[in-house]
Amino acid sequence: MTNTFTADSHSARIDLRFEVYLCLSVAARARVSRQVVDMTTERERDHKSEVFSKALRDVIVTDNAVPDAYLWPKQELGPMLGHEEFGEDGIPLIDLGGFEELDNNQRRQIYDRIRGACATYGFFQVVNHGVDLRILDRIQAASKKFFDVPLETKEKLECKLEGDRLLGYGFYKSSKLKTQRRNWSEGLFVDKPHIARVSSTVWPEDTDSQTEFSESVEEYVGALRELGLRLTRLILNSLGVYPETYDKYMPKEPALMRLNHYPPCPDPSKTVGLVPHHDANFFTILHQGDVGGLQVKKDEGWVAVRPYPNAFAVNAGNMLQVISNDICKSVLHKAVVNQDSDRYSIAYFVQAPDWDHIAPLPELVDAAHPVKYRPFTWPEYLESQLANPSNALKNFEL
Repeated sequence: MTNTFTADSHSARIDLRFEVYLCLSVAARARVSRQVVDMTTERERDHKSEVFSKALRDVIVTDNAVPDAYLWPKQELGPMLGHEEFGEDGIPLIDLGGFEELDNNQRRQIYDRIRGACATYGFFQVVNHGVDLRILDRIQAASKKFFDVPLETKEKLECKLEGDRLLGYGFYKSSKLKTQRRNWSEGLFVDKPHIARVSSTVWPEDTDSQTEFSESVEEYVGALRELGLRLTRLILNSLGVYPETYDKYMPKEPALMRLNHYPPCPDPSKTVGLVPHHDANFFTILHQGDVGGLQVKKDEGWVAVRPYPNAFAVNAGNMLQVISNDICKSVLHKAVVNQDSDRYSIAYFVQAPDWDHIAPLPELVDAAHPVKYRPFTWPEYLESQLANPSNALKNFEL
């Protein structure tokens, strides 16, 4: 095996660590050996700013043609729907309004819809979810304000490993190590302890902007923490997990959040905002704004997810697929871009608890539903993800 380093090979490695690390809990990441997770040498780190800066400059300032690094073969992207080419076969929309006042039969109908959506699509959307709409307005404004600052300012928040997780501003590159193609997007990874540093770096002389950004993000993180716990209870109940065992499966730490920006593209048919992928975490809560772009694989085609006002899209990750014994599907999904409009979205990654091992829930295994996965650890999952990014669970199937 050659050890020759190139800037492109570095970018591929960095992006793969984005995809894996953003889904890991703190304790789980701490248990992973440095041999697996710290693949970046000192020489590679020296190249990081140059690689990211060039890529980001390409995607932000290009207005005539899609650069070669962003061109994707059609067979790798699958059928291309327009960003607002919505069909009748849409992702289920579930209204959670007044849930606490519903009787048992009415609640069971909602549980059944959640279970059915997770089994059929791996996705559902929720409205009347309890998150104050003013919080959504503020985080949308904060996200747009961040991405509007000059590139040179955002680059000061270079995405890098901070203790046990990746944080900062970066460009998304394909996690497939065999290709060097890039995604048409930029993003900011942030968690609650690092919000103040982001705002003070971006607006060092503007205390009002610092305060507004920090308060908006902190408020959103707090609201999504509560929504994440609520959705966890709803999903577990839909699976038939006993309420007295909920605490064992509830997320135990603040999650990581990613602000996304997909600039207008001169030829959306030739590139992609985010390559088709599975999420590795428990589940993800996505606020996709008012511009379409999220698309979900179903059967042999793709379904465009309509962005309803103030709704959240929820999708199962690989860990939810495992603990549900394949009831909930972690499906391929992607983000497409368009020629006319900037698209902004916010992904909140709900982490799995720090279990000693990952395995299907005992309540979901019986003679009629045999266990689908052998138990495994986070380090084992990481090694599988590195070896097979497109199907990391294959090594654990029975």
